[in-house]
Amino acid sequence: MKTIKLGIINSSPFTTSYGGVGPFIKNLDPFLRDAFEVTYITLPSHLHDLKFFPRRLTFLLYLLFKIKSFKKYDVLLSHVPEGSYIISFTKTPLVHIFHGNFNAMTQSRFWYGKYFKPIFDSFEKRILKKAKLKYTVGTERADVPKILNPVYHSISVKSLETRSGFIFAGRLEKIKNIDKILKIYSQLDKEIVRDNLLYIAGAGTQETILKQLAIELNLSDNIIFTGEISNNEMIEFVSKKRISLMASSQEGLPMAIAESLSVGIPVITTNTGDIPRAIKDNYNGHLLPIEFDFNDYIDKIKNILTNYELFASNALKSSEIFRAENVANKLIHDIQSVI
Repeated sequence: MKTIKLGIINSSPFTTSYGGVGPFIKNLDPFLRDAFEVTYITLPSHLHDLKFFPRRLTFLLYLLFKIKSFKKYDVLLSHVPEGSYIISFTKTPLVHIFHGNFNAMTQSRFWYGKYFKPIFDSFEKRILKKAKLKYTVGTERADVPKILNPVYHSISVKSLETRSGFIFAGRLEKIKNIDKILKIYSQLDKEIVRDNLLYIAGAGTQETILKQLAIELNLSDNIIFTGEISNNEMIEFVSKKRISLMASSQEGLPMAIAESLSVGIPVITTNTGDIPRAIKDNYNGHLLPIEFDFNDYIDKIKNILTNYELFASNALKSSEIFRAENVANKLIHDIQSVI
C-alpha cells in the first residue's frame, strides 16, 4: 500500500509542457507512481500565457492562493523555482531540483525581467536554505548533488540510411542562439543543405525573428519551423534526423541532448554547464566554446557526416547513463529516507 502522498509542482501538465522540465517529470512519473500516491499541482490552462504577464509570476500567485492545501501532502517535489519558493513557507518537506548552473527565474522573456534579478536571487537562497533534499541538473555544487536527466521511451533507433536533416529542439529564446545555427546552416556546402533540411522544433519569443531571418537567408524552403511537438512525438521526430545542433550561452544539461543520444543521434553543442558530462568531443558529437567560430562549427558538422556510423554508435552507447529507472530509484530512496 502506498502510504506517502507526493505532490509534484509543475507549471503545466507534463503532457503539454515543452522544454526540459516537462519531459524530466514525465520520464520519472511511472516510477514515482509505483512508489507514492502522486498528485500534480499545475497552473490551470486558462491562466497560461496571459498577455504582458509572465507565466512564472502567474504560477507564483496561483500557488500562494493554494498554499493552505499543501499541508495534505507528505512531501512536495518541484523542478520550478517559483513553486519551491512558495512551498518553502509551509511545513511540508520540499524536494527541489535546480535547472542548472544559473537561476532560471532570471531568464525572463520580458524586458523588465532583469530588474527583478535581486528578488529572484533571494528566492534561490531561500530554496537552498529550506529544501530538505536538493539536486541539480547542472554541475554539482556544495550540498547540491547531480541528478541526471531521466530518459524513458520506446522509440526505436532508426537505420542510418533513413536519417536526414538537422534539428534544434527547445525553447526559441535568445539564450539558445538559434540565429547562429541558421547562419551556420546558410554557409554549409550546397550539397549538404540539399540533402539535409534544418528543423527548428519549439516555440518562444524569438520565433518571428528567426522566421524572418530564414527568409533573409533565402532558406525559407530549407528551414522548417515545426512549432511545439509533444514529447514522444518529438523523440520519434529527432530519431529520424542526422545531427542535433545547439549553440546555447547557458545550459544545465539539456533534456534534448539526453533524448538525442538515446536514439543514436550525435550532438554538436557549446561547452557550457554540465554538457561535457554527456557529450565527449569527437566521440558522440562535438563541443565548441560559447563564442565559437562559425567555420569551426561547420567543420564539426562535416566531420560527423564523414564518420557518421561511428558517431551514431557512440551516441547510443553513451545514453545509458540517462536510464530513467536508475535515476528514479535513487530519488525515491532519498525521499523515503527523509519521510
